[in-house]
Amino acid sequence: MGSVTAKRVMFSCLILLLLVAAACSRSGGDKQESSGSSQPAETTGSDNMLNPMDMNAKYDPPVTITTIRAKNESMFFHPDESMDHNAIYDAYLRDLGIIIKNDWVVDGKEYDQKLKISIASDNLPDFFLVSAADLPQLIESDMVMDLTEAYEQFASDKTKEVLMADGGKQMKTATFGGKLMAIPQTSSPFGTAELVWLRNDWLREMKLPEPKTMQDLLKISEAFASRDSGGKGKVFGMALNKEDISVPTGFFNGFFNGYHAYPTQWVKDEAGNLVYGSLQPEMKTALKQLQDLYKAGQLDPELAVNDSAKSMEMVANDRIGLMFGEFWMSAIMQQSVVKDNKVTQDWGVYLLPSIDEKPALTQVSASVNTFYVINKKAKNPDAVFKLLNHWVNLQTEGEIEEGNPRSVYTFGRELKSVGKEFWAINPLVVFLQDIFIQGGKEIPKAIQTGDASAITWSNDLLSRYEAVKKYDAGDTALWLHAKIAGEGGGFAGLYDYFTQDRYHFDEFYGPVTPVIAERGDLLKTKEQELFTKIIMGSVSIDEFDKFIGEWNKLGGDQITREVNDWYKSMN
Repeated sequence: MGSVTAKRVMFSCLILLLLVAAACSRSGGDKQESSGSSQPAETTGSDNMLNPMDMNAKYDPPVTITTIRAKNESMFFHPDESMDHNAIYDAYLRDLGIIIKNDWVVDGKEYDQKLKISIASDNLPDFFLVSAADLPQLIESDMVMDLTEAYEQFASDKTKEVLMADGGKQMKTATFGGKLMAIPQTSSPFGTAELVWLRNDWLREMKLPEPKTMQDLLKISEAFASRDSGGKGKVFGMALNKEDISVPTGFFNGFFNGYHAYPTQWVKDEAGNLVYGSLQPEMKTALKQLQDLYKAGQLDPELAVNDSAKSMEMVANDRIGLMFGEFWMSAIMQQSVVKDNKVTQDWGVYLLPSIDEKPALTQVSASVNTFYVINKKAKNPDAVFKLLNHWVNLQTEGEIEEGNPRSVYTFGRELKSVGKEFWAINPLVVFLQDIFIQGGKEIPKAIQTGDASAITWSNDLLSRYEAVKKYDAGDTALWLHAKIAGEGGGFAGLYDYFTQDRYHFDEFYGPVTPVIAERGDLLKTKEQELFTKIIMGSVSIDEFDKFIGEWNKLGGDQITREVNDWYKSMN
C-alpha cells in the first residue's frame, strides 16, 4: 500500500466503494415486477420523440438505441449473461421502454482503437463514450450532435443540478464554440484537495499551538524534528519521499499551495494569459524553504529513494508526525496507527495554512477524461437523456433496499450485493461531484444529533455514518472511517474548503495538445529531477531560473502557445 500506485489504487477503491454504494442507495419510486429478457419488436424514429413534459413516461412502444461498449476485467456477468443480454439491459426495457443494442463489444484496451476505425468509416452508434483526445476530431468532422437545446429540453432539473455541482466547470469541458457537444462523465473534482495531517498528541506534549499559518507549521516541523523517538530512529519534521514530489502525481502540493504556488497547474497571469504554475516565483520561494528544511535535518535524507511505504513505517515508529495528504490518508495509515486493537496515535486534520494573510487555496482540477456523445444521425436523442436522468435518479432519490427491483442497476438480477461490479454494465453513468462535500456537511451533524435523515438518500454516506458511530462505540478497526467522515475529518475539511471558496482549479482542462503529447513526459521528468536536486541541496536554488529557459527551449514555449490558443477558444 506504500507506493504512489498503491496510494492511487487505495483512492480508486474508496471511490469505487462510493460509486457502487451510491448507485444502490437511491430509491426509484414505485416497485415494479421484473420482466423477462425477451424483447419486443424494435421501434425507432422521430415519431417517438418525447416532449419535455413526457420525460418521466415509459416509451410505448419501446424504442431502440445503439451504443458500443468496452468490457473490463472488473465487470461481472452470470454464465448465461453477456454485455448484450443481461438483467440491467432488461431493466431499462422494463422501466423506460428502451432497448439497448450494442453494435460491438471489445476488451477495454482495444476500445479506443476500435472506435477510431468506426469514426474513419462513419459507422457510429446512436451514443457512445469517447476520450477527451478523440472528442475534438468528432466535433471537427461534424459527426456528433450539438446538445445545447437537447440538454435544456430533456435533462431533468436533478440531472442539471448534479452536472453543475462544481459550478459548471466540468460541463464547460464539453463546450466548444459556445455549444454543448457532449455530456462529461463527471466525478468529484474536490477529492484531490490536500490537507495537513498532524499528530495532535505531539502538539499537546510539546505545548505547540495548532497551525494557523505556514510559519506555525514550520515551527511545528522544527520542534518535531527534535523529538526523541525512543531509540526507533531520527524523527523528521514532516514526511517527504520520492513519490510525494513526483510530477504530476505527487502528494506534497499542499506545502507549495501554502506559498500560493501551484505545481503542474496552469494559472492566469496579470494579463489574463495562462502560464505554467511550476515555473512561477512562488514556486521558487517554496523550494528554497524545503531546501532549508533539508539542510536543517527536518526531512528524510533518503527522500530521493524512499517511498510511501517507508514513510508509513516511520509513522508506525513515531518518526513522523506531519504529512500533507488527501482526505483518505487514514486508509493507508490504519496499520501504522491501530495496533492490537488500540489507537496508538492521535492525528488531527487541518486546512492548509498560508505564508501570508491571503488564504491558502488547495489545487484541484476539473479535467474530464471521457465524454458521452450522441451521433448527429441519431433519431432519439431524448432516449439518451432518459438514460442519463434515470441514472441520476438512482443516485439521488432515496435509499434502495436490497431486493427492490430497481436495485438491479447495481446488484444485477440477484438484487443484493454479492461483491461483484454489476453496476459497470450500465451503458451511461456519471458520478456525483459533491458527495464528499455533502458528507463533510451532514455526517458530523448526524453524529452530534443522532438524526441521519439528511443523508438517507445515500447508502454510502449512511454507511460511513454508521462506521463512525461504531468507532465511537469502541470498534477501533473503523478508525480510518472516523478520520475520513467523522467530526474534524477529511470530509469536513473538504466542506470547509468549499464554504470558504478555497479550491484552486487548473485553468487548462482541455485535450492533450500535440506538443504535450510529444514533449510532456520529458519536461515532467526534468522538472522532477531539478526540484529533487534543489530540495536536497545538490544544486543552487538559482538553477530554478535557468530551468525556465531550458523548459521553454525543450517545447514549453510551444505548449504555452497551444494551451493559450485552447483557452482563448473556450472563453
